[in-house]
Amino acid sequence: MRVGDLLRNALIVELQYFPIKAVNHNPRDWEPEKTWIFAVGILEWEHGETWAPFPDAVVGRFDEKLVDFFSSQGVPEEQIVYLQDGEATLEQIQNSLIELLSNTDEDDLFILYFAGHGDWDSESGEHYFINYDANSDNRDNYWSIASIYDDIESNFNGSQVLLLADCCFSGGLIDELNRRDTDIAYACVTSAYSHNSSTGEWTFTESLYKGLLGDPVVDLDGDHVVTLYDFSRYAELEMAFIEEQKSMFLTINDFDQQMQLASVSDEIAPIDGKRVEVEYEGEWYKAKTLERDSDQMLVQYIGYDEEPEWVEDERIRPYKPEMFAIGEAVEVKYEEEWYSATVKKAWYGLHLIGYDDFSEEWDEWVGCDRIREPQ
Repeated sequence: MRVGDLLRNALIVELQYFPIKAVNHNPRDWEPEKTWIFAVGILEWEHGETWAPFPDAVVGRFDEKLVDFFSSQGVPEEQIVYLQDGEATLEQIQNSLIELLSNTDEDDLFILYFAGHGDWDSESGEHYFINYDANSDNRDNYWSIASIYDDIESNFNGSQVLLLADCCFSGGLIDELNRRDTDIAYACVTSAYSHNSSTGEWTFTESLYKGLLGDPVVDLDGDHVVTLYDFSRYAELEMAFIEEQKSMFLTINDFDQQMQLASVSDEIAPIDGKRVEVEYEGEWYKAKTLERDSDQMLVQYIGYDEEPEWVEDERIRPYKPEMFAIGEAVEVKYEEEWYSATVKKAWYGLHLIGYDDFSEEWDEWVGCDRIREPQ
């Protein structure tokens, strides 16, 4: 069943279609003493032959930076649980989550964050976050997204929940929430659509971290405040441009999309931050602009480790990927085979497609390397 068929009173925010301006009233709308953090970051697994580790992501891991940020802002130590790698067994996750939720009070904000592997059962529609000791022979020992909502609904005493996930199929948070009847105000921001895999990079979590720090690059409307909407919009653009993934955003029950995460920091130097393409030896490469000097721009290439380069204006053009029209017949690559499909939505180099010979539960967002004209 399509996500759109599951909507009740929920608002799925396709960010590119609904630009919203924030209003600057207070530096931020969350209070550290009333905020509770449950963070799970897993980069290696007990069954590494099934769940490949992410060794390149260990240095400078942004899950640690995220937790350290909340601690530095005054969230009490007893209100933060961070389970890293081998600590994140299913038993430890479930016991710690229930205990933390049970200690919350009226009007508290609960934030759950996960980074690692995710999984999806196409037959049942169930989604999972993969705990350290997950055994692929039995999905009953996976940390199911449904169980997360069960635990929150049964044990949370506060009023608002913010769910954040940086993993494959993380949009399952949104699918599951739309199946539920709840009075709690929820917001979900995910790195990927519910039927899509995700990369092992920190692009999504780094976007969140920048937003919480008040990095000017995340303040898309220039009002000197970073809101939840600003972060979600920025993450959507970054994930599409850098990773060719569709980040998703959902709020229900009056969770304020304009919740202010931070004031723009005067201590973070602003960058130009435009998403462009740069010509090099007859080929065009994705890059982001950092600063201008006369008729040159300092650019950082995407996907390469080289130092930033100064390039002349004539070598730079705006990023405008070629797009297929809605309703157009295409072919989509899936596990090295090409299948006939139809475009349902198109945005910023990404296409939501439906496979002609498969049900809507297989609809997914695909990047430019997986879509072509019929051959």
